[in-house]
This record gives sequence, C-alpha cells and structure tokens, in this order.
Amino acid sequence: MIQQWFATMNEILDDLILRYPHASGEEKNQLQQQWDMLKTLSDDIIESWLQFEDKMGVYRELQQQNTNTAEPPRSLGSFIKGQGYFKLHMFEQASQHLEEAIELYPDFVGARLFLAMSQMHMKEWGKAQRHFQLIAVLTEESRLQAIAYNALGCIQAIYAHLERAQCYFEKALETDPTFGDPKLNLESCKQGNGQLQLQFGSAELQTLVQV
Repeated sequence: MIQQWFATMNEILDDLILRYPHASGEEKNQLQQQWDMLKTLSDDIIESWLQFEDKMGVYRELQQQNTNTAEPPRSLGSFIKGQGYFKLHMFEQASQHLEEAIELYPDFVGARLFLAMSQMHMKEWGKAQRHFQLIAVLTEESRLQAIAYNALGCIQAIYAHLERAQCYFEKALETDPTFGDPKLNLESCKQGNGQLQLQFGSAELQTLVQV
C-alpha cells in the first residue's frame, strides 16, 4: 500500500517535470499548485515518520534500561531524529539534532559518529575531523574505530596529505581487516593519478549503529 502510494506520487512528479519546461504561464501556475501539494504531503510524511521513530525509541529505551546501555535516555529523542534525517540525506537538519544529543552526553559515540558523517557530507572537514579523533579514542568497537580512522584518512587525502592519509587507512585495516573501504582508499592513494575515489563508510552506519 505504501509502495503504491509513493509510486503514484512519483508518477505525478515525473509528469510535472516533463510538462513544466514547455508549459504556458497559466499552466505553470497549475503545475506549481500540484507541486505545492506534493511538498506539503512530503513534509507531513517526514514529520509523521519522525514522530513514529520517537515512539519506537521510547520502546527501545525501556528495553535498554535492563541492559546497562551506554546511551542516556535524555539523548535518545535528539539522536533518533538526527539519525532519521541522516537516512533521508538531510544532513544539515541531522547535524542540529545530533549536536543536541552530544551536548547532553559527550561520550555518546553513536550520535557523534552520525554527526561526523553528516559534516563529511556537508564538506565541513575540520569539524568532522575533531569528532572522528574523539571517536577513535572513545569507542572500543573495532569496526567503529576503523570507520573513524578511515574517515580521518579521507580528510587527510582531501587536504592532499597523502602520506598521512595512507597511515590512517593502514591503521583502519589493522583495526578491522574485514572493512573494505580503507583498502580501496589505500589503493587509490598509491595510484597517485590525482583523481582519488574515496569511500568514507557512510553506508556502514545504517547497520552498525542502532539505538
């Protein structure tokens, strides 16, 4: 049912995209009204989905109260919203909520990791670097450490510090040899053709970090 509903919305939007360049002034006004309707529906869907995620988080919080979780209850709401926006590739909004979570609990590695990745997507390299450096120290999870080292290597490569970048990629591989991104990045740096193809592990967060 949901898939069919989204398919219908996509069909309407595809039609608007095709018609708009050749539409008359009056027709463009009509198309704009249809787009406004789709935008309103989209905003309502996102808000409703985030509210649903909040309630899901409350249930997970109740479960975790008996498992000595490291994530504090007060930070869950901000983290869940930030994680939700991250999955929607709305990185600016994600950063705002994730920063709130970190203010409540600076050692919350999950929130800090999503925040650093959001900042990578927004090309805020300096801010992301500071968070990844902290993550490498705070976490004892090998994959999360490897993601942090790999991201730090990407930042050094972006700054054209290729030797430093290779050191970070090698450290990521030592920490977690099964993590493929640093291996690819290391090979890209060694090729030295001036066109780096960097993988900084963003997709890993979808499965690695759960509240």
